[in-house]
Amino acid sequence: MTRLLGFGSAFPEYELSPEASRRALSRVWPHLGAVKGEPVTRRLALPIEQVLTPRSLEEDMAVYRREAGRLAAAAARAALESSGVAASEVDCLIAVSCTGYLVPGLDVIVRRQLGLAPDVLRVSLTEHGCSGGWAALGLAHRLCANHQVARALVVCVELCSLTFRAGDDSLDNLAASLVFGDGAAAAVVADRSGGLQMVRVGSVVIPGTEGILGFDLRDDGFHPVLDRHLPGLLARELPLALAKFGVGPGSFQAVHAGGPRIFDAVEAALGLTEGELRTSRDVYRRHGNLSSASLLLVLSALPSVPGDGLALAFGPGVAVEMLQLRRLPG
Repeated sequence: MTRLLGFGSAFPEYELSPEASRRALSRVWPHLGAVKGEPVTRRLALPIEQVLTPRSLEEDMAVYRREAGRLAAAAARAALESSGVAASEVDCLIAVSCTGYLVPGLDVIVRRQLGLAPDVLRVSLTEHGCSGGWAALGLAHRLCANHQVARALVVCVELCSLTFRAGDDSLDNLAASLVFGDGAAAAVVADRSGGLQMVRVGSVVIPGTEGILGFDLRDDGFHPVLDRHLPGLLARELPLALAKFGVGPGSFQAVHAGGPRIFDAVEAALGLTEGELRTSRDVYRRHGNLSSASLLLVLSALPSVPGDGLALAFGPGVAVEMLQLRRLPG
């Protein structure tokens, strides 16, 4: 088994309260007041007035280049510090993001800013959406468990606000605007005993669901695709996926902060009692859905109580991503 040694996070400076969010978005959706949902506070890479201003794809990527690298490096430094691992000891860097595109990529930027070795193994994951954090942790787990690397640094950064399109009054754009936020999270993984362990990972892609979740890239930028049937689909398919994986709910659960309807679907599918997803819901209320970074934030916030656990993330495909956990004393 491999151990999650430490976590880190970083957020942009502009804070958006639930009230300010609804006031701003009511310009695009005048009847927004009738929409009900859990209040969520988020951080944004740009002031809300600039988020609401039409931007080109070129302008979005300029913001992304400036902010994503800075936030990713800050979260990575915090993870290294909390884990007691020096930058020179990192063998593998896995950089994750789906809300921007850079060449050279985030892996090159983070390596330079942290002073990682020039020959560090670098991996970039760009198209996993909200399940990107799961994919990166799973890869780090396999590499460390098979003794191919000693210490892996995972860093996820998303600027979801850059996908907001001011002229798009679709329900997909509205749903994304109400739940997604900006920020970065990082974790250090090593083949060690004690603490929060990763036992194994599994994934099931639900056939015929490719158009339900993702992004539509157009001339003016990313347009979110969030089918309203996703929660019902997950409630139906999650028990089947877990049966294939061979595990069920543990003494603690971690679900990527996808939003209230996703949490409700997971609770219904797994027969969870009220409060079992408290940590996941709290992370969502404080930060919104940070896409790939969400699962790392939830894992970092879990109470330090020994026992077996289950982590879940859902991404484009539609993919049900599962991680079996075990918290050991020490």
